[in-house]
Amino acid sequence: MKRLTIIFTLVLAIFAGNASALNPTETVQNATSGLIQELSQLEVEQRDYIQIQRLVENYILPTIDQEKIAKLALGKYWKKASKVQQTSFTTAFRDLQIRTYTGAFKSFNGQQFTFGEARFNKDESRAIVKGEMLQPSGQAIPIDFKMFINKQQEWKVYDAVIAGLSMVKTYRQQLSAQLQNKSLDQIITDMKSDFQTAQR
Repeated sequence: MKRLTIIFTLVLAIFAGNASALNPTETVQNATSGLIQELSQLEVEQRDYIQIQRLVENYILPTIDQEKIAKLALGKYWKKASKVQQTSFTTAFRDLQIRTYTGAFKSFNGQQFTFGEARFNKDESRAIVKGEMLQPSGQAIPIDFKMFINKQQEWKVYDAVIAGLSMVKTYRQQLSAQLQNKSLDQIITDMKSDFQTAQR
């Protein structure tokens, strides 16, 4: 599971800056080039928390629809939550991504990405970009990037499916298991506490 989490975060990390590109595949390709170029300029010893968090905030967060991915991750519990809880969870889940992505960036060691043409739904409001992540060992891992176009005509990421496993579904299963023993407020508090600890 830890290895899959690292792959998930590296995959979502490639979606940077050019989120308004009309072609989702071009968005992925342009983002990948920018991310890899900036990572290549950092020596391994330079990849401290501050530098990595800067990359996360610059490349990942602007391109992911935070509310949508939080809603999907929480699943059926989203509707049961109050508006205040939904907002608090979205913020805490964003911070969880920052913390997790920061750790994943430190594991980047030269992975390469290739992508095919985007496949759209009927009204072209959603798209799937299929690709592969080639490991330095030569192993190719299939990837599906799920995206949608928002009201501002920006393509946003809301899920990544790695070797058949959905990132959102994985988070949903983990949260569902936790909610059997904890309240949503407790989970939010724990997520905030974990993020604050990582910041120290």
